[in-house]
Amino acid sequence: MKKVRLLYICEAMGGGVRRHLLDIIENIDLGSYDIHLIYGKNRADKIFLNSLPSLKQKGIYLYELKELDREISLKKDSKALIKIIKIINSINPDIVHCHSSKAGALGRAAAYLCGVKNIIYTPHAYMAQSPNLSHKKMKFYVGLEKLFSKITKVTINVSEGERQFALQNGIVTTNNSTVIYNGISRKDKYKKIRKNNRIIIGTVARLSEQKDPITFYNIAKNIVSKYDSVDFRYVGDGPFYEILKNKIEKDNLQKRIQLVGFKNNISDELAEFDIFITTSLYEGMPYALIEALSEGLPIVGTNVTGNNEIIFENINGYLFNIKDVNGAVQILEFLINNPEKIKSLGEQSYKIYIEKFTIEKMIEKLEKTYEQFRRR
Repeated sequence: MKKVRLLYICEAMGGGVRRHLLDIIENIDLGSYDIHLIYGKNRADKIFLNSLPSLKQKGIYLYELKELDREISLKKDSKALIKIIKIINSINPDIVHCHSSKAGALGRAAAYLCGVKNIIYTPHAYMAQSPNLSHKKMKFYVGLEKLFSKITKVTINVSEGERQFALQNGIVTTNNSTVIYNGISRKDKYKKIRKNNRIIIGTVARLSEQKDPITFYNIAKNIVSKYDSVDFRYVGDGPFYEILKNKIEKDNLQKRIQLVGFKNNISDELAEFDIFITTSLYEGMPYALIEALSEGLPIVGTNVTGNNEIIFENINGYLFNIKDVNGAVQILEFLINNPEKIKSLGEQSYKIYIEKFTIEKMIEKLEKTYEQFRRR
């Protein structure tokens, strides 16, 4: 059977989006698909850059575009569009699958101009979902998504909440959209590491506005002032790193609230957590929370899209409203004072991971979507 020529286009090769694409490439049937990847280097993280030799060895065709950048620039975007068109014409792909907003716009436009019939898009959270946007900007981003949706065969949303947002705003229809949850490689039953009977509450997230690290800090500061046996950890880097570092040093809390920085392998960090917390303002389907499930951690998080399809109230964790420091503190105090509850919630997290969020389930659903477009 002839292989399907599959072209991925992605500007944001870092964090969850990078994880998603690399997991696909590592697990998809390369006997059935020729994989091509156009990527932007400016936001590529160390994990992606270090994976490039391995990808080439697997036979993945790689195309780096320095013009493919997050910021809107008529000059750069025009050059990127022209180069993407040239690459598409040289490949003649059966499917073009674009990931995230910037590549979703330029990649879909280029594919349409080249006459590609099978254009797929995974937004990984719509820009318009951000609660910090003005009404005018929100309408602008929704309008763009509606425009490009007209040339998109299928939109793959990574959460039902993300899909419902798109349906409610007329971006997609029930016929041209589907949900495929992110998945990670199956892990054996988790093993907790206990150190000095201390409780460690932590998160793994980019230090960016979307993840709201300031609320994380305010929650942590409140808790450590009351409980000598509780510490907090933040694993990740980003534009808010120095801001948070300065706050911690100003309050002399370096020993209690630790900034760990970026880590290639977060499993070792998660294994030391007792409770996972997330303060995100909006999400698609966060990998860090799926990792937390696989480590058997109870999760306390904001009640936003993605999070509320992983965190089930009083089953494997608890939800609180965005920026609600007092609400989060009350939940954490309850768990700190009820260690058996921490254990029982964590056991349910692992069960939810096995039922819904393994890599096998993700790849199976993705390949079924691609098979609709196989050339006969």
